[in-house]
Amino acid sequence: MKKYSIISLGCSKNLVDSEVFASIIEQSGFSITDVLEEAEVIIINTCGFILDAKEESIEIILEAAEHKISGKCRKLVVTGCLVKRYFQSLKDTIPEIDELVDLKDFDKFAKIFQTRPTSDRKLLTLPHFAYLRISDGCNNLCSYCAIPSIRGELKSIPIEELITEAESLIEKGVKELIIIAQDTANYGVDIYKKQKLDVLLKELHKIRNLEWIRILYLHPAHITSKIIDTIGKLPKICKYFEIPIQHINNEILQSMNRKVTKERIKDIITEIRTKIPDAIIRTTLITGYPGESKEKYIELRDFVKEIKFERLGVFSYSPEEDTPAFDLTEQIPKKIAEKRNKEIMRLQQTISEDFLASLIGKKIKVIIDRIGEVKEFSFEGRSYFDAPEIDGTVFIEKGKAEIGKIVTVEITDSWEYDLVGRIEHG
Repeated sequence: MKKYSIISLGCSKNLVDSEVFASIIEQSGFSITDVLEEAEVIIINTCGFILDAKEESIEIILEAAEHKISGKCRKLVVTGCLVKRYFQSLKDTIPEIDELVDLKDFDKFAKIFQTRPTSDRKLLTLPHFAYLRISDGCNNLCSYCAIPSIRGELKSIPIEELITEAESLIEKGVKELIIIAQDTANYGVDIYKKQKLDVLLKELHKIRNLEWIRILYLHPAHITSKIIDTIGKLPKICKYFEIPIQHINNEILQSMNRKVTKERIKDIITEIRTKIPDAIIRTTLITGYPGESKEKYIELRDFVKEIKFERLGVFSYSPEEDTPAFDLTEQIPKKIAEKRNKEIMRLQQTISEDFLASLIGKKIKVIIDRIGEVKEFSFEGRSYFDAPEIDGTVFIEKGKAEIGKIVTVEITDSWEYDLVGRIEHG
């Protein structure tokens, strides 16, 4: 059987597109391989969001191009956000690329392999969890972000279609659905003229054999009490709020066009923690945004100290052409942005250590992802506050379980970002 390899870069939204591409090519008699040397076709779904992502995409394209010389590869297909932004440049500078497929152009991809387009997905995640993309594009127009110019305006998928897709995923053995979009909180405003995330969540919650629902990318400007209450009341929904605040200084927030203030962000956090005591809040920040004076940075750092987010990530600002922030004065040197990034992450490491240490002796629900990779641990899994790829791991030192099952784990030890435990009654 002919073999193909697919490399999906960037975010989970991109991964969903990659799963559709994989489903299409398999209709024409290809089977997947993780070994590039074995692949007759290599597909690279690129990310073009920030400089580091663009550089990674180019490096991997060039690496794949080498396999056309030394390996079995006969066709190199490149798609994704980088193609959307730099189609002509890629065509002119990397002749080894056989096909450039524009973002989500599944029809063209199907024609290349003489098959039919489909919306089916071949899951590229572990079989017990999958991403459910509820919309694409974004209307927020944050001043630093190229996403609207790449993926366009917000386009929500109707609730009925999402329920059908979710049911199909559950039939394949999925136990955890991870809800994604550029802005999940604003789901539905384009097609229903008002936010409908709470309605969607209630419908998903009814699906049999679906055990966990996790929500990512809740823009703080669109979080409502209705959304918070729905997450709090429905037992299948993980009490995990992923809220990218990006900054906390009001002048910076205004310049970023975030449509939210420091005071509102604090109110949201207070409401979540008051209504849902076991809620975990994850956020992302940007250091070095233009105009981030030392005083404004200290305000951000002190806010992190005060709030003590259980999960947190930091990006150093990346100036992107065709965004309003690109032309702002008071650009911050990259070294300063990275220094501030590292300082906040050192602070966050201590916060995370303290939070996880407080869980020792307690029992939490954990989904089992895999057999342990080192002999000290039987299994590796994730708690309700651990999203795949971005958060921590729960290492199981004792007890029996099955991959994909949700079990109760007693926590026996903790590290900076990970936990150790044993399965109750295991």
